Amino acid sequence: MVNISVVIAQALGIIFTVIGISMITKRKNAAAAIEEMTRNQGSLWLWGLGALIIGAVLIVSNNAWDSGLQSLITIIGLLALIKGAFIIIFTDFAVSFYRKLNNDGILIFGGAVVFILGLLLLYKGFM
Repeated sequence: MVNISVVIAQALGIIFTVIGISMITKRKNAAAAIEEMTRNQGSLWLWGLGALIIGAVLIVSNNAWDSGLQSLITIIGLLALIKGAFIIIFTDFAVSFYRKLNNDGILIFGGAVVFILGLLLLYKGFM
């Protein structure tokens, strides 16, 4: 039987790697998505709900601090849960926060962090 942490690491690794590359190479698309999301608070609220659900599922299915991989997935789940709750509860503040973050430098840095995290998850998940 395959460990759930390995499956989660593999899936998140693929997703994060692709998103990281996209944030770096297609910054205009990422910026446009953020701009659109901040124009419509209902849309932003739904993104927050999605993050809340993903975070809750990750924590419920993998709430462990045993190995490096399990701890990393738990931290990602906690961050997603906090992000989702923050967006849902403080939608107005989230809109202004995301508008401030919507610039090339931050998108490149964020994309690099997400890409590296994706590679780390891929390595841990497939090795």
